[in-house]
Amino acid sequence: MKLRKTKSKILQTSLLVIVVVSLVSGSFVFSAEASPTSAYHFKFTVNGEGFTNVEIKFNSTAPSGSSWVFVPNSQEWVNTTLSGKVTKYKVTGTKEVPPNVDYYFYRALQFDFQSTGGLFSMNILFNMSTGALILGQRGIFYSPQIGYQSNSATAEVFLDTSLSVVQTPSLKAVAVGNRREPYSPNKVDSHYVFFNLQENLMRIQVEFRTSTSSEPTLELKSKNNVFTFKTVTRYQNYTQNVLKLYDRIYSYLTRLFNVTLDNIAVQFFLPDFGTLLTVGGFVPFTGEQLGEINLNIFFIRAINGTVEVIAMHELVHHFLSKAGLSPSNFLWFHEGMAQYLSVTLVMNLGYEGATSEKDNLENGARQLIQDLNGENFSELRLQYWSPSYQPPNVKIEHLYVASYYVISQLPQIVQREGLDYYERFFELIGQLPPDINGVKIKNIDVLALYLSKVANASVASNLKLWGFTVTDLSPIGEITEEAGKAIVEVNPVFQPYRFLAEYFYQQALLSAGRGDWERAESLLQLAITMANLAPLFTFLTIIAILALLVYILARRSKRPRPMVPPPPPEILQPAA
Repeated sequence: MKLRKTKSKILQTSLLVIVVVSLVSGSFVFSAEASPTSAYHFKFTVNGEGFTNVEIKFNSTAPSGSSWVFVPNSQEWVNTTLSGKVTKYKVTGTKEVPPNVDYYFYRALQFDFQSTGGLFSMNILFNMSTGALILGQRGIFYSPQIGYQSNSATAEVFLDTSLSVVQTPSLKAVAVGNRREPYSPNKVDSHYVFFNLQENLMRIQVEFRTSTSSEPTLELKSKNNVFTFKTVTRYQNYTQNVLKLYDRIYSYLTRLFNVTLDNIAVQFFLPDFGTLLTVGGFVPFTGEQLGEINLNIFFIRAINGTVEVIAMHELVHHFLSKAGLSPSNFLWFHEGMAQYLSVTLVMNLGYEGATSEKDNLENGARQLIQDLNGENFSELRLQYWSPSYQPPNVKIEHLYVASYYVISQLPQIVQREGLDYYERFFELIGQLPPDINGVKIKNIDVLALYLSKVANASVASNLKLWGFTVTDLSPIGEITEEAGKAIVEVNPVFQPYRFLAEYFYQQALLSAGRGDWERAESLLQLAITMANLAPLFTFLTIIAILALLVYILARRSKRPRPMVPPPPPEILQPAA
């Protein structure tokens, strides 16, 4: 009996626990079902040309409420209420909603709503002509900026059947937000990507391949026939915009740099997946020759003028090289001048993107100077930066910013107008003798000398304050310029005397760099003499060579000829 009672109590207790748990669970279920939910869903549909349809759907089971979402900064979007009604709305700047970040291309649609039958539903539709960028067999989808107010959101990317998501161990499909590392999608198929979004401010990036084996290309020429742009039909308008810029600015640049260019090739490129936004453009450099101008196709989506600034930047490299300044010797001068001229000239043409880029450079320079506690850039080793050497433990953006700062400040220090100052500088170095590769200035001492001569004031001390190691050549400035002009005026046919004059000139500069002014001046005098007398020496050398040939021939003609013995008598006798 005792055992039965015990079992009965246990059974009763168990039943009681089950009932309580059931009631509690039911209350939780009821509570969860009763709690209103709100969620956004972003859908991107990409066709075979990269054109993208964007649909943003917002659903809420709350009786009423408010929310916000990013929309394009234009009137080219449509919102439709499917259930319930919008009681109040306004379109504001993105800084007026958390997290208070300004996005140039986007606005915030803020709205209040009421549900009907327990549901509010709204759709927003717009298109992006370059939602995905495609070159050759590669493409990258880069979503519009996603921003919303909700605790729940999902996103889907649907690719055309001619496009296939690249699936590798590193999976080239990510969501990029404020987190330190991007995060991967929840589901990936060959033409489909799905994300449960983990942030309310982010973008989606998907790399894919095209099934097209080859894509027909166009070669568009600038009106002056100097530039040839290789492109594809879908980007033809953007290509023509770059060529129009080059046509507008080319004549001015030939006057500024005192040189002309021939047959410059230009093309768009699609960067690596991880460097989509970090490389605006580049020009390959092999030996002392510059290659074609490459422009990052992504920046056609940026502020008006951004691509133009990049295109101008890369063009300046070609002019600098033709003017006699090699990036091997002066990459800081190349990059600083390319940035200074690109933002200045493109801004003067009225492009908004140039103003924004200039502001970024100025702000970056101020921040760098603050971080370094002054304008001394010696720890950046800016002077030694080259295509084959990047100073260790130095951020590349700091090298660009410091280079821009030096070039932009030089005219102000010598109290000259910037463009006029550099135009006079390139006119002056145009009179210098180039070497076999066309290089006219090989070291910073000579560069500082001619920058100083244009200003009628030494810039060497300022370069030293910025962290450069430089010798002021002003004590032999006049004779250096005289020697350079004398060598330039010598016709290359007067060899080897022009070569010797150039050799003495370079040796003089090396001596000056060591502070041996007396030897430097003597060598420069010798270079001037050799250059001035090169035609005479060449003429005398030719005369001497001809005289030597005549002498040799005369000697050979005066040598006694060997006697030929007469034939034997029997040969002369007639035959019997």
